[in-house]
Amino acid sequence: MNVLRPIQKEFYGDDQRWFLGYVINAAPPAGLEGRVKIRIIGVHNADTGEIPEADLPWAQVLIPTTEGGSSGIGRIPQLTKGAFVFGMFLDGMSSQIPLVIGSMPHTELPSDVQKLRRVDPRNSGFEYEQNRIQNVVIQPIFQDDIPFGDLGTRRLQSMKFFIDNGYTVMHAAAITGALQAVSQFNTYNLEESTGIAKWNKDGSIGSRYAGLLQFSQSYRPHSNWKLFSVQLQYVLFELRTRFNLANSKLISTNNIKDASIVVNKFYLDKGGVSDQIAQRAYEEITSA
Repeated sequence: MNVLRPIQKEFYGDDQRWFLGYVINAAPPAGLEGRVKIRIIGVHNADTGEIPEADLPWAQVLIPTTEGGSSGIGRIPQLTKGAFVFGMFLDGMSSQIPLVIGSMPHTELPSDVQKLRRVDPRNSGFEYEQNRIQNVVIQPIFQDDIPFGDLGTRRLQSMKFFIDNGYTVMHAAAITGALQAVSQFNTYNLEESTGIAKWNKDGSIGSRYAGLLQFSQSYRPHSNWKLFSVQLQYVLFELRTRFNLANSKLISTNNIKDASIVVNKFYLDKGGVSDQIAQRAYEEITSA
């Protein structure tokens, strides 16, 4: 006789628990793509000595129904480290299966102690690194339609762009250094590959170059793919979609040399050496 098994109470909705917390790590290992590691207020002690990061859970993240939702189809969550999130436990009172439903905007500023100590930006949070570069004069991207630009200016513009989009100074330097090494920030030429990331101009459907052309039209109406600003946006787009694995590997690195290797090997696929340029870009920002 078949016995109808009831839905377990903790999964049915009678004893749900809601939570607020902070994203501690937004670069999950292989097999956990799309998840974020969180420290939940009131559940996980803020003292990392008592509850280290390794003991925190990887939470699933709700995505809109406009995405595929299966077989890796669709976009992945774009939460970054430090995000303030809201969610619920799928297993109710057991509280072992967290689900992030959304995030709430917030601004974090360095404390007076951090300002006095001048924490090493390689070990500090993104918000403090942002504070460190406030005194760096970075020109807006003008004369955007010329292929070549002053290397120093474009290097700083690239650094600011990636930092503004959530990367640490070190990781922004790794991306910037790799782009300069492979292209000298030349946005277009007559060779087989072109652009700041040297996209192959094979013209085939689904190629990265074809993706650049399509992206430039959707980014802004009648936008030109040859613009430096558009190509920076496309690099960011690739890292957050098609090359999300490379992005995850990059975020998990903790020194410029390893970060540069990851960008060259897993994103540019060029196998170049760019850590010295990355170090220079890093120092230009942090020495101000």
